[in-house]
Amino acid sequence: MGLFSFKKKKPTVIGLTLSGGGMRGIAHIAVLKALEEYNLKPHIISGTSAGSIIGAFYSFGKTPDEMMDIVRSTSFFSRSALKLSKNGIFSSNFILKLFKDYFPEDNFSILKIPVYVTATEMTHGIVDFFSEGELFTPLLASSSVPFILPPVRIGEKIYVDGGVLDNLPIEPIIDQCDFLIASHVNSISYDELKKMSLMKEFDRILHLAIAKSVYSKVKHCDIFLDPPKMTKFSLFNKKYMDEMFQQVYEYTCEELELKGYHKDLKPGEHKA
Repeated sequence: MGLFSFKKKKPTVIGLTLSGGGMRGIAHIAVLKALEEYNLKPHIISGTSAGSIIGAFYSFGKTPDEMMDIVRSTSFFSRSALKLSKNGIFSSNFILKLFKDYFPEDNFSILKIPVYVTATEMTHGIVDFFSEGELFTPLLASSSVPFILPPVRIGEKIYVDGGVLDNLPIEPIIDQCDFLIASHVNSISYDELKKMSLMKEFDRILHLAIAKSVYSKVKHCDIFLDPPKMTKFSLFNKKYMDEMFQQVYEYTCEELELKGYHKDLKPGEHKA
């Protein structure tokens, strides 16, 4: 081998954490589109609620553009999904139908990138992470916003939305990646207090309550994406989805440029 031996440089493992946020989860699709263009495609993903669903679709192989087409053609929180039961305002059947329509099998094994799905276990008040076995039920559990969607039973345990206790679940991947990116899509807008519906009030109270735990994790992230005034967009309505997508895409590109990333760099040439 001669006097010198050269070791091949180990590729940087990029981790991505996606917060919850209801229909604001569409913003994560914009983040993914920008990350791809800047050669920061993730190798491992964790998510909660809408973030876990977006992460699963992306891991399965859906492109950001394909995911936007799916959102446009799907009805979310429609009148037909109203249930008004003691367990939730809406039935979760529309979410389950989404999974059945686009995933060929109800198993984590269909995903091409490792994904950790976060859900809140009600009895003991702890967070559980799912990454193998059945896929649909953990995704449903992770996105079951209390009072809006019914809780989900997995085995002997009852689960609700992972964001209740952990709306930025970096924990399962932080030790498995070299470079951690987090996308949080619930920054509070302070321009919306003049008129506030019951749903807006619920949204605001929820995210005021969990904001401190989210922002305490920023120091652990190499890139923390927190597009401004996101609560002006509804948790349950996709009416302004294209405006939100464009706003978050432009914000993400600007943030990456400020940090020294450029679209013409090849994978591995970014700072890490």
